[in-house]
Amino acid sequence: MTCFVTVGTTLFEDLINKVLSEDCLTNLKKIGVKKVRLQIGKGNFEQEVVDRVFGGVAADEGSASLEGLEIDYYRFKPSISEDMADAFVVIGHAGAGTCLEVLALHLPFITVTNDKLMDNHQAELAIQLSDDGYLLQCTPTTLPEMILKEELFSLRQFAAPNKKFLAEHIKEMVGIKSES
Repeated sequence: MTCFVTVGTTLFEDLINKVLSEDCLTNLKKIGVKKVRLQIGKGNFEQEVVDRVFGGVAADEGSASLEGLEIDYYRFKPSISEDMADAFVVIGHAGAGTCLEVLALHLPFITVTNDKLMDNHQAELAIQLSDDGYLLQCTPTTLPEMILKEELFSLRQFAAPNKKFLAEHIKEMVGIKSES
């Protein structure tokens, strides 16, 4: 079972380094994860992580085996949809696109907000979706405990929006009468 981690196009080194910490990896194994796949964006691993996990060598992509876990990473791909669809659980930043894609897949999802950013609109989205029961929200510091929350596997299922209703609403707003 795979845990997919994504930071999108952002620089979020605290997330990619924290998810590879000993406490996070231990907790991921406790919930049944056998493989961790990371999309690391523009970020870099701390030297301690490079040494402990990747034997001192890190590049734009790579892999390792550590204490029964397969770990691989890459910076960017044209689409991460397949990695998401193959995941057992997703940990990621709270970008709107990422949130909607994961929620549409009905996967257990932990959003990790970057508490170092000011005016973080992603935090607002993550907190609202968490309050509504669709995902769990945390910061890098609290990620290890969040992985073990029982609620992770009993989150509300996200319902796709009714496209016809939306189209009719837009028509009404711009003054176009619907045909009956």
